[in-house]
Amino acid sequence: MSKINVSVSLDDEHIDQILEVAHNLESAGMKVENMMSGIGVLTGSCDSEKIEVLARVEGVSAVEPERRVQIAPPESEIQ
Repeated sequence: MSKINVSVSLDDEHIDQILEVAHNLESAGMKVENMMSGIGVLTGSCDSEKIEVLARVEGVSAVEPERRVQIAPPESEIQ
């Protein structure tokens, strides 16, 4: 089991219930670290195999794993 960072988007009907959805996500295995109540997004971490479980929590519209991007240093030949 590897831990991954995730972003969870709430559906429009549940944005006002973000605390309840956050509690349900924690019960499903997510460690909620940030709540952006104005836009209905929660961020945190979970075991990689819990993504489908989190996606089934009432009020969740999407669960997205964190993506890492690496760019070349400024002094590299290819920009």
